[in-house]
Amino acid sequence: MKKYRLKLVVAFLGGSLLLASCGNNSESDKDVHQHDEGMANDHENHNHGRVNEDRELSKNVGDVKGDLSFILDDYFSLNESLVKDDASGAAKASEGLINSLKSLKTSGLSESQQKEIDEIMESAVENAEHIFENAENIKHQREHLVSLSVDIKDLITIVGTTQKLYEDFCPMADDNNGAIWISNKEAIRNPYMGSKMPECGKVQNTIN
Repeated sequence: MKKYRLKLVVAFLGGSLLLASCGNNSESDKDVHQHDEGMANDHENHNHGRVNEDRELSKNVGDVKGDLSFILDDYFSLNESLVKDDASGAAKASEGLINSLKSLKTSGLSESQQKEIDEIMESAVENAEHIFENAENIKHQREHLVSLSVDIKDLITIVGTTQKLYEDFCPMADDNNGAIWISNKEAIRNPYMGSKMPECGKVQNTIN
């Protein structure tokens, strides 16, 4: 009987710790976050584009300088596929994203802004290509979504958008380092945790 009670206590404490880790700011706090071992990074010799986190950017404070709608649509489709654990769908969406990124036309950018855009685009295309080429490896796709999402955020920062968007955050993504993603819906749909915890996370910033 003592052993049975001890197991119940351990199970309760474990569940409480997982709940606290999720960081979901919804009123119900109904999400219990589990650590996704698949998020662990087995590619120690590849930085997955994380240098983009240290970019210094020029913010767009005037007119929108390009149409990001096609890029964003493909990016949102990619995220939704990963929410559903659909690696094949994510690869297909990434193929469209690569084409949309390469087709982007901007106007009214300064020389320094254009240089920033070129750097972002190079990183974004590389990350999208990794996702496209790994239709059978959803863990690797999610690793590259981390830096791709920063690329998309930075692209929006410089070019601007007329859409109302949300910057979401999951504290346990990227092997517990935490990671953002951009969404066009206020409701949380977590592409890093997928079907295990699709509502885990919080909105940490509203764009526009």
